[in-house]
Formats: sequence, C-alpha cells, structure tokens
Amino acid sequence: MTLPLIGSTTMKPLLPALLLGLAGFSTQAAELRFVEQDAPADTRLWLEQQLGVTLSDAPAYQRQGKLGHYLHYRQQLNGAPIAGLMAAVSLDEQGRPWRLYHNTRLMQAQATPCDEASRAGVDAYTATLDGAVWQFAGSDEAQPWYWQDGDTLTAAWRLLAVESQPGNSKSSHWQLFVTCDGSALLGRTLQEANTRAEAVPLAGEAATVQARIFALDPRTQLQDGNLLWRHDLVLDNGAYRTAPLTVQKVDDTYQLSGPRARVVDGTAPETAPFSSPDADGFQLDHQQPAFLDINGYYHLDLAQRHVESLGYPTLMGGPLAIDTDAGEQDNSLYDPFLRRLEIGRIGVPDAEDPMVIWHEFGHAVQHHILPDMGEEGDWGAIGEGFSDYLAASWRQRSPEARQFEPFMVFNWDARISGRTPRQLDDLRARYHPGFLYPAHLTINGSNGDQLWGTPLFTALRQAVEQYGEVARDEFDTLLIESHFGLGPQVRMPQLARVTVDTANRLYPDRSYGKLLEQAFRHHALLPTPIAARLADDSYLLPGEKKSLAIELTNQSGRPLTVADASLLPTKGLMGDGHWQGELNADGTARWTLPLEAASNLTCGEAVTLPLQFQLTLPSPTERQTRLDLQLPIGEPLWQRAIGQGGQIKDAVSDERHGLSRFTLTLPESKARIDSGFVVALDLEHSKLEQLEIWLTSPYGTRISLWNKGYASHTRLKGEFPRELVPFESLDKLHGEPLAGRWLLEINDTSAGDTGQLRNWRVAQQVGTRCDKDEALPNTGIIPLEQDEGGGGTASPLLLLLALWPRLWRRSVSRR
Repeated sequence: MTLPLIGSTTMKPLLPALLLGLAGFSTQAAELRFVEQDAPADTRLWLEQQLGVTLSDAPAYQRQGKLGHYLHYRQQLNGAPIAGLMAAVSLDEQGRPWRLYHNTRLMQAQATPCDEASRAGVDAYTATLDGAVWQFAGSDEAQPWYWQDGDTLTAAWRLLAVESQPGNSKSSHWQLFVTCDGSALLGRTLQEANTRAEAVPLAGEAATVQARIFALDPRTQLQDGNLLWRHDLVLDNGAYRTAPLTVQKVDDTYQLSGPRARVVDGTAPETAPFSSPDADGFQLDHQQPAFLDINGYYHLDLAQRHVESLGYPTLMGGPLAIDTDAGEQDNSLYDPFLRRLEIGRIGVPDAEDPMVIWHEFGHAVQHHILPDMGEEGDWGAIGEGFSDYLAASWRQRSPEARQFEPFMVFNWDARISGRTPRQLDDLRARYHPGFLYPAHLTINGSNGDQLWGTPLFTALRQAVEQYGEVARDEFDTLLIESHFGLGPQVRMPQLARVTVDTANRLYPDRSYGKLLEQAFRHHALLPTPIAARLADDSYLLPGEKKSLAIELTNQSGRPLTVADASLLPTKGLMGDGHWQGELNADGTARWTLPLEAASNLTCGEAVTLPLQFQLTLPSPTERQTRLDLQLPIGEPLWQRAIGQGGQIKDAVSDERHGLSRFTLTLPESKARIDSGFVVALDLEHSKLEQLEIWLTSPYGTRISLWNKGYASHTRLKGEFPRELVPFESLDKLHGEPLAGRWLLEINDTSAGDTGQLRNWRVAQQVGTRCDKDEALPNTGIIPLEQDEGGGGTASPLLLLLALWPRLWRRSVSRR
C-alpha cells in the first residue's frame, strides 16, 4: 500500500483514521506551554524535569530562528527512542526557555530494548519482503526503538525502507518497526523529511540569461476573466515578461541549474530537462514544452531568494529539485523525502501557474523547519492553508493581482477540470474542536484548507492597509517563524496562539498580533485562556438594578490566577464589580456582578457586556484578555422542545438502508421561524461518515443537516447553525410556522455499524417580556386559608378577580 505524498495540491490523502491505524500512535493531544524561566545549566535536564520523562541525550534536530534557538528531543526509555513521542523547547538568545511543545507520555516498557544478539531478526524479516518492491539498508543500520500501541510499548528494530509498487510512479519512504526476533511487523510510519541538499549545481560556471516567463498567470496579467487555458491557445505578448535568470553554463550549454534550484527528470515520463547552447534560447512561449522548465525554475529560484531575504539564508539547505513533467496526473506535490517539487502536466500544465510553484515551495519550507511534522492533528489543512497564503502573499505584490480575483488560489490552473478553486475569503468557516483537519476535506461546511488560509490572508491585507508594503515581508517572516519549535499533532488553535505570540515578540510596535487575533477569533480558532458566560436566564429590564452571575471556566490547561476581572465602561450599563481568584486546570468559578441598566434601553435588544481579565500567564499575549458577552434587555421568551433519543437502525446492506425517525412537538403559537432558530443534536455512531440526517418542519420543508460528512470521531454534538454548519441552509425555513410536529430522520447507508441518538431539541426565542411583575397590595386582601374554627370563609376570589388586570399587566415584545 502506498500513501500519497505530503503536500499534494489536489490529491486527497488517506483519512487520518487510516494513517493512525498504520502508525499505531496514541491520539492523546500534544501540549503547548509558555514558560518564564532563567537559562538552565542543562536544558535537556530541565526539560526532563518539567515533563517527567527521559529524553535523548542530544537533540534529534535543532533550528535557529529569529526569536532564538529551537531544540527537538525524542522521548526514550532504557536508552531507546519511543516512536512518535518528542519534546521541543524554544530558547531566546540568552538561553532562557519561553515555550515548550511536546506529546510525551509517562510510559512503562514490558521488555528491554532489542539487543545485538537479536539483530539477525532484521534479516529474517527482510527476507520475507519482495526485493522488487522494497529497498532497505542492511541489518547493521537497524536501530533499537520502542513501538507504541496505546499504552503498550514493545521493543522493536527500526528499519528505514523504500516501497515502490509496480504501476505506481511514486515511492513511499517508511520507518518499519519489527519485533526483535523478526517474526512480525509491529507497524510503520513515514520517514522524517530530508533536509539535506541532494540536487547540487552542475559543474561549470554561473551565467545570466534573459528568459521569457509568466510573472503572473495569464488571466491576471491580461486582466481577462474570460480567458481559459486550452491546447491551442496563443497568448498575446502582454501575457509574458522577460526576466534575468541565473543558470549554469556547462561545456558551452546553458542548463537550468543553480545554487537554489535545479530542473530534473525525476519521475515518468522521461523528459530531459531543457538546456540550450544559445543564451538567447530561453525566449519560448507557453505552447513549447520547455517553457514549463523555464517558468518553474524561475519561480522556484525566486521563492528561495525570497525566504533568504527574510533572514533565513540557510533554512532550505541548498537547491531544491523540480520536475515539471511529473506523471500522468493533474496534480502537483512536494516530495519531502527527495526534496523535489513534482509538477503535473495533465490538463492545465501546472508549471504555467506561478501560484502552484509557490504553494509547493510553502510545503518545502514547513518540512525544512519541522521534518517530523507529519499529518496528524491538523497539520494537513494547516500545510495547505499556509502554502495557499504564501502563494497569495507573493501574488499580492503585483498591482494587477490586487485588483483581479485577489482571493482565488491557482487562478490559472484551477479554472479547468471541474475543480472548485480554493478561496482565501471563506469568512463563514468555523473551527470545531471535535474534528481533525486533514488536507483538502470539507469539514463542518467549509474546506479545511481555507479555514486556516483565510485568517492569515485577511490579517495580511489589513496589515498592508495599515502599514504599507513593508508589512508584506514582515508578515511572511512572522508566519514562517511561527512554525519553529513545534512538532507532530499540532491543532489549529495551538498554532494560532503561537502565531499571535510570535507577532507580538517580533514586532511589538506593530498591531500584527491584534489583527491576527481578530481574524483567528472570527473563525473560532483562538480560544481565550479563560471563558465567561452569563448564567442561564440572565437579563436586565430597562432601568433595573440587579446582580448577575457570570460563570468562568479555565481553558488554559494549567492552574490560572485571575489578578483582576472588571467591567469596562459601556453605554447603557453601570457597574463597578471586580473579581480575583484562582482556578484549577479546567476549573470553574462564579463572579457576581452588580449592574444597573439605563431606563432608555430598548426592550428586546441586547447590549454588549465588555469584560477585562488580567491573568498571570507566561505569554505576554495572553496576560490581558477581553471577552464581550451579550446581555438581553428584557426577559427572553423561548419556545423549545426536547425530543427523546433512541437506537439508530443499522443498514441491512448498501442497498437497504436503516432509517430511524424521531419526532417532537412545539406547542401552538403564532411564532414564525427566523434566524434565531436552532436545532441541537447529540448522537453517537461508529461511522458518522455513513449517516444522512434530515429535519422536516411542521410545514413540510425538508432540510439536510448532515450528508455523510467527514468525521474524525464518533460523536456528533452541537447546535445547527451556531456550532455545526448544516449541509443545507436553515434559511429555507424562515417565515414558516414554528409550532407543530418536527421530524428528525437518520439514515444509515452502510451495514455493520451501530449508533444511538441521545437527545435532540429545537428552540427559538419568540419574544421578550419587559415589565416587572407588579406586587400585590397588602391592604384589603383576605387570606386564602381556613379559619381556626374550621368553618367556611368569605371568598377572596371576588377580590382577586377585581385585581386580575393589575396583577398580570405585561408589556410583551413579540418577534
């Protein structure tokens, strides 16, 4: 079985569940921790004490960035590394730790590591492999490791191997973990990325030629939204630009090779790299196949120069290879094991689109910073989103691109073959912590790649508007720097925290951190260290003075001290309450806040309750947090109903589905469905991706809530449309009667898996009550009780009936 390579522009990788099945690694979340610490005498020993584990004597690798030095260690036991477990520490220029990232675990081994006496087991295992498919080093290269399967550690030999299946032009680079005696394969994972230069410049001397290239894709260069690629397309000279190109002159032949890039023929079909005996031979048009080599080489060289100019002169480790005729597929990718960009030529030749080259180079940047990043956690979508950003950031440096399809990715390549172009303005995308985000998948209603790329690009455009062109290089720099010191299993909220913190450390006099924070918060990507919500049924009437309860939750993952919590000045509300206290990790507390509402506030609306928190946290970015709550003016009137759950019927076969129906009824009212309508589900199923879920209104309108959506878990819990994005918009229901019988249908489309609906509900606010209950008068009321003699009493009902209008007079706002 061959896995698709990391960084594919269009190819979908295997689902994370399968990747985890191959790896066998625990899915326990990695931890991000900011610290304040003087420089330790022994960094590794200090890190071991912080984590309570044993680490490798020397770093597995280390990097130098603008903010300092980054050391990456492997967790080990009995002197042998544990597959998949690592710890990274970020040190400033004085050697002081300021951030940790790790996925280490407290582990115990059942056996000692494999010893030299069992090394023959490696040969015994490799003898069972097909030599036509597998290439591997000798047994003397195998190393004793531990293989992790849940909480169990098994001693193993680690063997590096390359798998080349017949009919597949791509090879897979594996780490094989074999039992000490060679009797079984425990598991396998992809190798770490190669960061050493392999494509060295050819012998000869450097030379400069003038080359004809696409500085921008033809649509953008010509500002023509109707222009599409075709085989016989002849482009006007205005689509091209002439640019100087550094090449290598070898034996009177000019070849596309240099200190930053080299054109190679790395995959089938066999296509010799372009060369010319004439310095003027690089003036080709796009219909000539060699143009792709020239254009691809130019942009890869340009991208390398760009990263060097940002202050990372040695990051990429020398020239990268590029093959612009890589296989019979409409797809491009970066091969992190061969350090090679492989550019597809089917359909639109991808090398004609400069954004494709810059995008794949973005993957190369990430893998050179973090060779062990893998695709667990959210790295898949993060990698695509960052690479989309880098390509779009480069493109935005051109005035033509800033005004023509500015948010589209691959303006030239993605306009054909039926694909929907990715965008960097997906403002409806929202992160859901219950999902993992691999590359290229639509999750919770939006493409996961766009979910990460959009806030980066949004903040960049705002930064340029505020600070001018200088912001472009600075933004690229801080986003590259944000990758240092991380590792496998990163989630988007973790990288969002690091990115904001990096912006504030690198550019304290700019508002980049604030812009990124706003963009991330819009997409629910940046949870605050502390969460606050009004207690249920909280509201104020106009002119009312009352204390409200605010429920606080520690989301920082560590004990948290709230030095001060206060209400910021806000129009229409008066209050001067403060709160201080300690919160345990994941702990909660209640803050009672006295408030008075202005008498001129409008009933039925909501006012913002701005809360400021001063926190004692190591990251300067997180020490001050503002949270805005929405306080209803007037008592909200709700119409809601909770439906019973039950077993979800299993399908009999792929043709005979299992359909389960559940109903609930909302009482009679005149209310109509509006934008405040929500439907909440809580269900479990072993294969959520095989379920179809529909909601049918009392009026008969049927809405698809879930259509075999991707899920990395077995529980679907949340509110549509606030937390979960329905497959079809609930707007179709607007204006229909709210009251009546609601039907929920769950269709299991594949046999063999089970599930249960725990509960579900529909709800909507239908009005607001705005007056206080009027107190009963104390005078003239006869008590409703028997007298001591046990005889009858004079009826008080006549008096109560007389008071009825006064007792129940209300001012009610209806929606």
